[in-house]
Amino acid sequence: MKLSAVLVLHLLLLRAKLSLGWGLYMFTVRITSFESLAGLEKHLIDFHNISIVGEDHALNGTARILEDMDPKQFQMSIDFQHDPRLSEQWRPMILSVPIVDVCTAMRLFVGTYAKTTLRQGENTNLPFTGNECPLPQGVYYVQNLLINTETWPDLTPVGGLRLNMRFYKLGSFVGGFRLTLHVERKPV
Repeated sequence: MKLSAVLVLHLLLLRAKLSLGWGLYMFTVRITSFESLAGLEKHLIDFHNISIVGEDHALNGTARILEDMDPKQFQMSIDFQHDPRLSEQWRPMILSVPIVDVCTAMRLFVGTYAKTTLRQGENTNLPFTGNECPLPQGVYYVQNLLINTETWPDLTPVGGLRLNMRFYKLGSFVGGFRLTLHVERKPV
């Protein structure tokens, strides 16, 4: 199961890279909400100090990792929901990252799609690239963080888009966040 999930993710990444060359659309994105998700028994990664600020709807605040997140004990999953009419009728999307070790998930998903958004030393010190593993315990900031869509594939849906990122320790949910966006697509 793990191998097939990684294979599907690699195919999606290939599709995304191919679509970058087509240059058919430009996406504009506005962050509409950010929610911290509390762990069930333990809360080992905490995003509750991050909020939306200003007219640009930028993310600002701090996240806390309470233990070093090594890939043998910690996993991550990502799922997406879509609301094309902005009517709060969220539907699950087929695109997702199943529960895999935290470093693989970071490297494959965050390292590909969020690398233009999470700019080390500029708007964050979060080590979410997958290259730095384990993810070290500590307090990390995000400052005036806006979503950069340069690496997004042209098949990205418009309307409401919700990303749920969850972290696990030995399969038990230990924290995460839900990011809700309003996505518009304009021809280039």
